Amino acid sequence: MIGFVVNPVAGNGKGKRVWESIEPVVKGLGAVFSVRETSGEGEAEKLAKQLIQKEGVNKIIAVGGDGTVHGVLNGIYQSGQACKFGLVPTGSGNDFARAHGIVRDPFVAVERILSEKEERRIDLLLMNGRIAANSIGAGFDAQVAKAAESAKYKPWLNRCGLGRLAYAISVLLELRTFRPTNLSLQVDGKTIDKTGVWLVTAANIANYGGGMKICPMAVADDGLADLCVISNASRAELLRAFLKVYTGTHVTHPKVIGGGRSRLKQLCRLWFMPMEK
Repeated sequence: MIGFVVNPVAGNGKGKRVWESIEPVVKGLGAVFSVRETSGEGEAEKLAKQLIQKEGVNKIIAVGGDGTVHGVLNGIYQSGQACKFGLVPTGSGNDFARAHGIVRDPFVAVERILSEKEERRIDLLLMNGRIAANSIGAGFDAQVAKAAESAKYKPWLNRCGLGRLAYAISVLLELRTFRPTNLSLQVDGKTIDKTGVWLVTAANIANYGGGMKICPMAVADDGLADLCVISNASRAELLRAFLKVYTGTHVTHPKVIGGGRSRLKQLCRLWFMPMEK
């Protein structure tokens, strides 16, 4: 039994349009499935859990972006049952799809998922009873992500096919007011004290924010989390580092600790499909 969790507003309505176009294909392939549409924040997690526990679904396909991926995977995790995961990417950033080589063509994507010819096991980040497939961040990048998600300019950029710029614009806006802080990091049993910290990111994949290579060496199935810490940097230095993040060369900046690796990840019984060869 297959479950579809569709985010109709992903990609400024692309989620709904894509589902309407691929639903006949799914039916034509003879798949037995149940579909649920999200109606707000937190819905993907709840719907995924219900599909597993109440309808016996053993594979869930998300039709949406990274937020939908996050919600569905947490629903699977909270269900306590093994369940395969597939994605038809329709978001504005699509970092999960980009990192794992998932095809963007929705018809090819859904056919590959249903064929079960390509599967891969991946790691997940676990924190406070919740999981993340992409990354966990604190500080400036977390504030930027929150601002970008609720920004009034994001829907307009999505309509123009420029949704990834929402994060970049939010960086410039939040840079004016954010104040760095001091903190202690616990990494593999060691304590690292840092002052003037702008951000800390633990990543399972190389990219976030619509293609920024925050941890360019991250690999999703190596059992390790890659770390990036920026501290004691002026706003000008942070901006210079940010301009290099799309190529991953920011890790060479003297105020950036990048490429560090930690055994922070916990392997979970979750699979995803499809991969692009």
